[in-house]
Amino acid sequence: MTQLFDIPYIISTYGYLGIFIIVFLESGLIFSLPGDSLLFTAGLLVAVLDLNLFILIPLIFVSTFLGGVMGYEIGINLEKLRKYAFFRKILKEKYITKTHQFFDKHGKYAVIFSRFVPLVRTFVPIVAGIARMHYREFIKYSLISSLLWSTSMTLLGFFLGNIFPQIKDYISFVVVLMIVISILPIIFEFMREKKEEPHSLHNQ
Repeated sequence: MTQLFDIPYIISTYGYLGIFIIVFLESGLIFSLPGDSLLFTAGLLVAVLDLNLFILIPLIFVSTFLGGVMGYEIGINLEKLRKYAFFRKILKEKYITKTHQFFDKHGKYAVIFSRFVPLVRTFVPIVAGIARMHYREFIKYSLISSLLWSTSMTLLGFFLGNIFPQIKDYISFVVVLMIVISILPIIFEFMREKKEEPHSLHNQ
């Protein structure tokens, strides 16, 4: 199980197939898998592992897009579970209505920018499906976000690997650093909410 988080091992052992599967699952189903760090490391190790950048980027683009579409379909089917009493308590109509209104107003930004935030990028497609965001809109902005994410993260690793060849000798440290950087927005948001809680309780 720990091998799922050993990024150099995944890339060197399973190659393109391993990258495709991990990115696909992380884009709309399993939030705990490596995402940003996998793309960055893949770009970094292009020369070392004899990977083709012109195959790698389209592969990542397709896998992240299809993963998002899968998440959307999961969300649509989750909403259908409301016919059961247990799920009606969880998927309340008022919450779905509010979520739908949110995606009508801000859906394109949520879909595009969520791709760069761990955890969030896994759940946004699912929530978009539950909220029944217009399918064409979801597909359009999911294509944009998938292109931006797959290209930027992979090329960042590729160019850094070429500018600083010695960075490959510290790949484990780089991967950990990437993971820390990628979760910083979540940590800051959590801390901000914690600071606001006493004020909201006081106002009540």
